[in-house]
Formats: sequence, C-alpha cells, structure tokens
Amino acid sequence: MTTNRRFRRALPAGIVAAVLTLSACSQGSTDDDSGSSADGFYSVDDCIDPAAATEEITGDIKVGYSVPLSGPVAGPAAISTVGYDARIKAYNDAGGLDGQKIEVIYKDDAFAPDKAKANTVDFIQNDQVHVLSTFGGGQVAAMADDQNANCVPMLYPSASNPDTYVIDDYPWTVQFLAESSREAEFVLQAIQSKMGDKDFTLGLAVNQTASGEINAESFNEVAEAAGVDIAVEVPATDPTVAATQLKEAGVDVVYHVGLTGTCAPLNNAMARVGLEPEFVILPANCANKAEWTAVGEAGEGAVVPLFLRNPNDPGADSDPAVQEYMKQTEGIASQADAVTAAGWAMADMLIATIEQAADSEDGLTRASLIEAARNLDYSSPMFLEGISWISTPEKLTGLSGFESGVWSAETLAFVPSGEVIQVD
Repeated sequence: MTTNRRFRRALPAGIVAAVLTLSACSQGSTDDDSGSSADGFYSVDDCIDPAAATEEITGDIKVGYSVPLSGPVAGPAAISTVGYDARIKAYNDAGGLDGQKIEVIYKDDAFAPDKAKANTVDFIQNDQVHVLSTFGGGQVAAMADDQNANCVPMLYPSASNPDTYVIDDYPWTVQFLAESSREAEFVLQAIQSKMGDKDFTLGLAVNQTASGEINAESFNEVAEAAGVDIAVEVPATDPTVAATQLKEAGVDVVYHVGLTGTCAPLNNAMARVGLEPEFVILPANCANKAEWTAVGEAGEGAVVPLFLRNPNDPGADSDPAVQEYMKQTEGIASQADAVTAAGWAMADMLIATIEQAADSEDGLTRASLIEAARNLDYSSPMFLEGISWISTPEKLTGLSGFESGVWSAETLAFVPSGEVIQVD
C-alpha cells in the first residue's frame, strides 16, 4: 500500500527536565531529570509508575478503547469501530510489528463521561493497556487526568476537546480531530465565502452534549473575534422545536453544531416547518452517510468539512490508496461512509505511530509512543490531497485543513467542493 508517510524522526528519551503541573499526580520541578522527554514536554518521574512508562513492550500491543456500544450514538460509534478494526486486522494479518500484534479491548461507556472514566481505571489497572482511545470530547475530558497521571498515551480519540490540547497540562493526550477552534475557523470562512458581502442572520442549533457544547463555545469565540453576530442559539434536542425557533428568528444561515447520528434530523425538521436557509453547515463528525440517506431531499446542499477521500469520489477507482482501503474493508456495509473511513484512518495513524516509536533508540515503550505522536507529520492514505496530520512537542495542530463537502441526495455522498482551506 502506498502510504505517503512523512515522518519526523521520533526523538529518544533523554535527560532534559520538564515542569509538569497535573493535579492527578505528584509534580515538581527538577533541573536534572533523567526520566524526561528529549523535547521537555513530560517527565516520566512524574508518572505514578515511572518504570512502566519506559519498559519495552514485547508482547501484544494492547489498546483500551472506551466506546459507546450502547446509548444515543451507539450506531455511528459502531460504524467507526468497524473501520478501526479493519485496519488493525489488515496490519495484524500482514505480521504486525515484526510479529507483535495489536489487541484492541473495547469497553462500553454508553457515551457517559463517568463510565468512560471508570473504564480508564479498569483498562490501566486490570488490562494493563499500553494505549487508550475513546469517542467524544466529554469522554476525553473524563479520562485525561487518570490517563496522564499513569502516563498511558491517549492516541487519536475521535474528539476535539480544546482543554486537552494544552500540552503542558496533558502531555500524554493526543486527539485525532482538529482542535475545535480550528474547525470553527473553517466553518466561519465557509459561511463568509458563501454569503459574500450580503447581510445575513446566523443561527446555531447545538447538540446538548459535552462535544456539542465544546464546539459551540469555540465557534462563538471565533465569530466574536471576527465581528460576526449570532442572532439565536437553540438546543437541538428536539429537531422540530429547534427548527421552529430558527424560523421565528428569520435565519439565513444555520450552523448545526451536531453530533454524528443526530445531525440530519434537523434538516428534515426545517423542511417540515418551511424553513429554507440559504446555507446549512455542520461539523465534520456529521458526515454519516446513513442518516443523510434517510432524510432524502431535505438534506440536499448541507455542508460539512471534509478531510477524507470517499470511495465514491470521481477517480477513486484508480486511486491505489482508496483501493487498498476498499480491500481492507471488503464486506463492511458502511464501507463508503466517512465515519468508517475516519475509524480506519485513526487506526492507520496509530500504526504509523507504533512503527515510528519502535524505530527510536529506546524501542517500543509507552514513552516512545508519546514521543512519536508528538513528533509526527503524516498524511494517511485516506486523507484528501493537501491535508496532513501534524504534531510537534510545542503544538498539536492535528488535521491541517478541510474542504467543503456538499451533500447530494442523488449520489448519496458529500461531494468535495472548492479547495482545501488550511486551518493551522
């Protein structure tokens, strides 16, 4: 498979001291800390078990994944994890890391942050995992303190919680999605590009979960900085009520700050109450094909930020990267769904990180995994051309950009439109 990898060499654990303030561990400043990152963004001496963080991983590489196997977003989560599993299986079937296989252990959190936190303790204490992951910004926030205190890398959860992008506070947490303010920047640029010089009334419909509220807060901050007024902000819990409130406010533009699995129903409700905004845009996580297919013509023209290739895109049948993805996901009903492709890409990034860590001077350890994740410039095969995933010890950019995807009820796909807008 052609992967188009552009790794930055993972730096080995060195002797530079780090100052880490984290309420869940016992911290302090040292000037000659032999357990520090070479880049100075963490110190294993601050870990609950420093030796475990630097111990070489010689058997299966265990990933503890807290995921909503039940609850309000169980369907989309399942669509994501089948893509994740397909990439892991293909890697293991090809021999893994010189015979070392990746073992993924799933535990249900029902999309409840407190359950995700309990799963974290179980993963670390009983399963002794080497890596953690999850699904949702609220889950990341609930897991991060225990996970950082124990120095178990959280690698590429499907989340964009801005709080845990602060590397000094959460050095062992590396999320997959672009930090929410970067996606908000793209959304605002897309709105302004569509509306041009016209005056418009902007309304937000916000999913009432931690993930939705985090994204809404980021958009409010970006809009305020740009001098763009938000006329009304309504909860999206009941789509019909939300659509009615938006109509009463006379909105021309709707940003539905949705959550996968609950995105398209608002479009259906807006059509029922006779609201026809000039522009409707949603977050990247709303690219779930199944729910848009279900609402038919009501979804026509809705826009999401895209960062992934689609097997239905023109020319995809001659794209080696897409064809390898299709081979690895053969037999999966949601193969052409962006949520499945995102799950596949998250696993692909984990594999790239494992390989980079194993090539470091210290070999494969939890510490070398976080070193690799913090020194990564990687374009996964399923990323759109011009988009990379970028991380340094000083800054986690994540996805470097987005392209507008416009829902077509005829082709049942989000069709790429325009150029990639860089958000770094």
